[in-house]
Amino acid sequence: MEDLAQAAIDAALKTGASFADVRIENSTTTIIELNDGITRQSMASRLRGAGIRAFVDGAWAFAQTTNLTREGLKETAESVAKLAMATRNKVDERFSIDGPVYEDKVELNVRRPFESVTIDEKMQFVQLIDNQAREFDPRIVSTRTIYGELTSELYIANSIGTRVYLQNAIPRIISVPTAKDGPNRQRIQQSISLRSGFEEMETEAAQNIGVTAAKLAIALLSSKAAEGGMYDVVLDPALNGVVTHEAFGHATEADNWISHSTVLEDKINKKVGPEYLSISDDPTLDGKRGSTEYDWEGTKTKKRHLVKDGILTDLLHSLETSSRLGLEPNGAARSQSFMHVPQPRMSNTFMEPKDWEVDELIEDTKQGILLCSFNYGYTQSAKGQFMFQASYGYVIENGERGTMVRDVSLAGNILDILTRIDAIGKDFELEAGTCGKDGQSVPTMTGGPHARIRQVPVGGM
Repeated sequence: MEDLAQAAIDAALKTGASFADVRIENSTTTIIELNDGITRQSMASRLRGAGIRAFVDGAWAFAQTTNLTREGLKETAESVAKLAMATRNKVDERFSIDGPVYEDKVELNVRRPFESVTIDEKMQFVQLIDNQAREFDPRIVSTRTIYGELTSELYIANSIGTRVYLQNAIPRIISVPTAKDGPNRQRIQQSISLRSGFEEMETEAAQNIGVTAAKLAIALLSSKAAEGGMYDVVLDPALNGVVTHEAFGHATEADNWISHSTVLEDKINKKVGPEYLSISDDPTLDGKRGSTEYDWEGTKTKKRHLVKDGILTDLLHSLETSSRLGLEPNGAARSQSFMHVPQPRMSNTFMEPKDWEVDELIEDTKQGILLCSFNYGYTQSAKGQFMFQASYGYVIENGERGTMVRDVSLAGNILDILTRIDAIGKDFELEAGTCGKDGQSVPTMTGGPHARIRQVPVGGM
């Protein structure tokens, strides 16, 4: 791969590019899906190819190819360099690309590589989880169970001198049961996914996720529709993570500064929350779904302290954004595959824990609502507006967790919401997720501790 990448880089530079990079990928994906005990799909696919970029005077061009021969990569590199040259006079801003140089080979060690597990064993695992949910209670009327795995090799090289080889492996199990009692129908989703081999699917939590999901779906049948109003709200780690990721994290992606499309544009090194609030994005966490040693541009990753003691202190950078803004790159450029352009993305994003016990936090909330997990929502990074529907919640009355509620949503402006956080728990959990941006999806994790927000609008039926 080294020789192929160098041939492409040399061809791009010879054609006139001032910077060029190559990503050569070899990945395999397996998906097994059961609906109501019947196999819906069983699919294995392989993705193998290269993405090549060329840059000159502020103009980018990108192309992809599956012709992984020396001539195939040279031809693609020459073509993409010519395209960049042709558009160089049409850019609004001229700048150069610079960054640190890395040379490394990162091999991922797992206990049970996916290829060592037979398809029959994987199918039995999916059937086990689906049966758990279907047999848990007669009121479970439908089940959907999905197992997925990804293994990948990635070689990254650029004209600055970076040469990085990476391996990755991510399994995931998802259980989605539907419970029905008369006209009342409730559905819930639970999933587990980390950076590992098949051994993660052999843990107690993964082996019993069908029961966990079904139990929650049945409980929802007895829940009440929430009443809308102003509440003191306690977010559980899952919903806290979604708010942190979606409403705040996307606004810290530095390409939003280039396009002037973030509510945080004038907030760097300024206060955005109370002094006890810190928010981080950390791709260096061991074994997490969003973790990687280097990003898709070959920049070494590090923990990004987005908010430190209430101050917005860092952004998520690619080589372009760090070069244009005159800041240090921090390894946040990610891509769905070689067929896509890397862009600033989150990895494992969370609110840092503080010093409240969860029980203490609930007891200190005289009248409020505990919101848990996540169904759906929307955000507008340019305005800071958001709305998220929780999967379920509990009314808090006189400091005690009471009636289970459903159909409840949280809405507001993130800059206002952050200032209303007055208590942060010492517990900490991360949930598996998949983040979408500009048509690309990448694996992530979100979470944090329980946290309380004072007097915010909550929607109900």
